[in-house]
Amino acid sequence: MPKKILIAFVEPVAFLGLFLLTINRVVWGGGWIFLSGPTFKKILPECISWILVGILFLWIAKQKKNLYKYIYAWRKNWILLGFILLSICSIFWGNYFLVSLYKVFVLIGCSMIAAYIGITFTGDILIKKLSYFFVLVIILSFSLALFVPAMGTFIGYPYYGAWRGWFTIKNYMGPIMSVGTIIYLYRIMGVNEKSLTRLWNFCFYLLSIGLVILSQSATAIIIMVFLNAGCIIFYAWVKWKKRFHPGHYIVLGILFAGLFFIALFNLNFLFGLLNKNTTLTGRFPLWSFLIHSGLTNHLLFGSGFGATWVNDQFRFAAQAAAGWDVAPFTSHNGLVETFLSLGLVGAFLLLSLLGLCLYQTARYVIKEQSFISLFPILLILFVITTNITESFLLELESFAWFMMVFALFSTTPLPVSHST
Repeated sequence: MPKKILIAFVEPVAFLGLFLLTINRVVWGGGWIFLSGPTFKKILPECISWILVGILFLWIAKQKKNLYKYIYAWRKNWILLGFILLSICSIFWGNYFLVSLYKVFVLIGCSMIAAYIGITFTGDILIKKLSYFFVLVIILSFSLALFVPAMGTFIGYPYYGAWRGWFTIKNYMGPIMSVGTIIYLYRIMGVNEKSLTRLWNFCFYLLSIGLVILSQSATAIIIMVFLNAGCIIFYAWVKWKKRFHPGHYIVLGILFAGLFFIALFNLNFLFGLLNKNTTLTGRFPLWSFLIHSGLTNHLLFGSGFGATWVNDQFRFAAQAAAGWDVAPFTSHNGLVETFLSLGLVGAFLLLSLLGLCLYQTARYVIKEQSFISLFPILLILFVITTNITESFLLELESFAWFMMVFALFSTTPLPVSHST
């Protein structure tokens, strides 16, 4: 079989396998939330799958021969290496060795593959591959919600009709599908897209918006509006920036500042439109309990990477402190989650990593000033905003982590050429 044909076959399989693995624990059929009990039996199939996907990407990397750039990019992004190293070390002082070992295995595998994709594939190629993946997610989500509502929706208390689709929890379907909306928006606005392709993508754009709204996730709806508005505004600016003068920017700056302060002083009203309140559905009492627990028991280095919620007694104590009807299984905040797992050191490294991501993606979009150059910073903004109210950093999925590492490496300045 000719090499080009083989590559054309291997790449879609590798990407599909990767995307499925990033959401494996939050979808029906492959999803298992709790790591207590027979942990080894649960994690073994996923670990084997990560190895197989890793082998496929190793084969792809061998054909493209960009090892030097890959190593160079990792050296430039040493903060990420520091976070991974701390996570590895936490295996040995953590409370649950096997759980932390599994989480670190996923962290390393996802990071290495995302980094390689970031330096090898352009943003528009990733968008194209994700658009195919989201077709599968959308079709499965609508099919389950419409034809098997006991699985695809929450029929009774506490969500009363909210959709979860293919996902086990609505708070994962909503935010992930908010990324789907900008994927299809990019495909619609693509300069090289044919009319029929645009129509296809427009249909799935509307379907992805529908899933976000039907999830009834306030976080997802806010993220969707935020990302889509930013995408459309930047597209308009790229198209007509030559007509802009300093006065235009001053007026726009005043307008956006005014809208920001209006929103800030009317949070109760805005949250009320989404049937929420400013306590973020009782998350503040939960965070207070978790932060106090971390400060008291594992201040500097945490309780071990990903091992916080294995203990059922801890979950029930968190439930009592938060006054919830069900015991939580995440912190509902990415930074708090990291603090519990890796302590103050880990939280500092995570904030530093996010700061580096923001700086690098912002510098990239300022330099390129093209529509596609906005994509990496949109991914970082998705990661930051969704982790305010959910734990979207390797607790149950690795989707957000993949997006973050891809954005970081895709905007890392690389040497022009070097022999491998």
